Amino acid sequence: VDSGIHVIASTQCFTGSVMMGHYATGQALEGAGVVSANDMTLEAISCKVAYLLGRGDLRYDEVSDLMGVSLRGEVTPAEALSPPPLSSAFQRASRKGKKYY
Repeated sequence: VDSGIHVIASTQCFTGSVMMGHYATGQALEGAGVVSANDMTLEAISCKVAYLLGRGDLRYDEVSDLMGVSLRGEVTPAEALSPPPLSSAFQRASRKGKKYY
């Protein structure tokens, strides 16, 4: 990332989305400058990166920002995605009002 190379995190799942800030690993990747592919397919990611880099008039940060913007319906808007599952027993218990795991 520091050398101007875009690193893009994608999901290996058939459905779902990359949620960079939800888990500790995603937070670390986000802090390192990794860009989320959200719910794009690998084909959509490769086409979008090729298009954005091929334009030649975009700065590094503009390309990174545009990866999260739906240009032709390749990214589902964040408000249309299902909420992430609770990631730990503590979160599930605290949601139920319990003080123990």
